[in-house]
Amino acid sequence: MALAVASLRAAAAAGGSPVPLQAARGWLCSLLFQHVESNVQLAVPSCSRAQHIMARPSERQQASVVPEAILQELRELEGPLLSSSRLDGRQRTSLRLSASSLPAPLPPHDVEPGLPCLTAHVRPPQAVGGTASKWLRRAGRVPGRVHSIVGGGSSSSGTAAAEEASSSQAAAGGGQGKEEAAGRPWELLLHFDENELGKMIRSFGRNGCTARVLQLNLARPTETLAVETTTSSTSSSPSSSSSAAAAVSSSPGQGELLGVMRVKPVRVHMNAVTQRLEGVDLLYCPPDRVVLVDVPVRLVNDDLAPGVKKGGWMCVYRRTVRYKALGGAVPPYIEVNVRHMELEQEILIRDLPVPPGTKIYEKNYNAPVLKCTTDVGKD
Repeated sequence: MALAVASLRAAAAAGGSPVPLQAARGWLCSLLFQHVESNVQLAVPSCSRAQHIMARPSERQQASVVPEAILQELRELEGPLLSSSRLDGRQRTSLRLSASSLPAPLPPHDVEPGLPCLTAHVRPPQAVGGTASKWLRRAGRVPGRVHSIVGGGSSSSGTAAAEEASSSQAAAGGGQGKEEAAGRPWELLLHFDENELGKMIRSFGRNGCTARVLQLNLARPTETLAVETTTSSTSSSPSSSSSAAAAVSSSPGQGELLGVMRVKPVRVHMNAVTQRLEGVDLLYCPPDRVVLVDVPVRLVNDDLAPGVKKGGWMCVYRRTVRYKALGGAVPPYIEVNVRHMELEQEILIRDLPVPPGTKIYEKNYNAPVLKCTTDVGKD
């Protein structure tokens, strides 16, 4: 092309009529298009850049047009493929995290008024494992369970609809129904509101809440908590692309009451870095059941002790002491009056008070619980 333009300039200079360079380029491009249409191959000098095949705009537009019906069919096929894709590691299937009924009837027992209340929602049998727990924590819920539920019958605190559903599921041959029929203990999967559970733990303490008996209200959620999958189809603009995003619905509200249980927290799981609640284990605790409780030790009149006035301090070796108690006589704490303690005086486990319906359950009854001392340890 450069040689052709140079020849055009030389011819124009020799003829005396100046030919603009732009007109020469346009004439040469039209000549090239004519040769392409007539299937005439032109020898173009090779260059370092990639060679592109030139075509008319109308022909290029007609070659890229696809019927709208075919595009619509492709979009319909692309949606399920994206929804089932797990390349980004997200959950792409619908996972129900809340159940609308109890898996089995609750055993009948008495729940006295005045107990601290805690509301929970029932998890279905499919909502177990790390995936369900991850989505529950993202939705502001804390997974948990109630252990050692013995027996089952018509719950006095549950509704009639829940009793009928529970009895039908137990009669259908479910796993939990078979366990109840055989008289073996079973467990109930739950999830709690993170704010409500955190408020209770802060008020009683992480060790103190395990020595409390709670009234557990099993409620039916007003909105079913589930992992929902939303896909956006492609639009007509070439810049938009199809994408799939998994989202968790909002936290469900409290609905109809399914039943009431008398429980005792056993273990509270917290993240060591973020201090967020990750799980809680509860124990079914009717009034006539014997349970083991780690009871916190609370000091009384420690500032009036003669040993403290002489420059000593109370060194506590055991923050909690294990007791065996009836479900209706679980002590929330043990008060130790240190009003008359002198320097280097100790209080042993056998010296602790024993409330009615309880007894100390420790291996070494001569182990010290606290001591009034001036020793601050080795440097």
